[in-house]
Amino acid sequence: MGTHLQRDQLAVSRLWRVKAVCRIEECLIMNVEETYIWEGEVRDNETDLQGIVNNSNYFVYMAHTRHKHLKMMGIDFAEMARRGYNLVLVHTDISFKDSLKSGDLFSVTSKIETKGKVRVLFLQKVIRRSDKKIVAEATNTATCIYTQTGRPQFPEEIRELFWG
Repeated sequence: MGTHLQRDQLAVSRLWRVKAVCRIEECLIMNVEETYIWEGEVRDNETDLQGIVNNSNYFVYMAHTRHKHLKMMGIDFAEMARRGYNLVLVHTDISFKDSLKSGDLFSVTSKIETKGKVRVLFLQKVIRRSDKKIVAEATNTATCIYTQTGRPQFPEEIRELFWG
């Protein structure tokens, strides 16, 4: 029991340090192990001539969800960029399983896993809410480029958050 409490206190301590460094004003409610969910509704302009969501919009839905997910963890893209750290997507592997249509309500999930010392995987799914069907799923691989060196490098507080 004491071990779990100590681990939880350490995780909270790490999260609050990231919050302070990244200057996020909102309350942190997530840690790296949790799955983030963003909900949306398909707009008419996101569909093509077939009446289904154009495939490029799934990338937009997932990118928006990744950004919101990181923000809920206390990671601020703008602040990181000002400090010379740019989070970038380096690879995506997406499978389209079904289609959304105008007016469909959907959820996008985002789960983070680390890969090596400089890569972060975002395991993401787009799910139609009416029938809970997965319409697309992807593994999106990101890294952080430090502008002073041009090499992959996460700031210390982010390394501590993701890799402990």
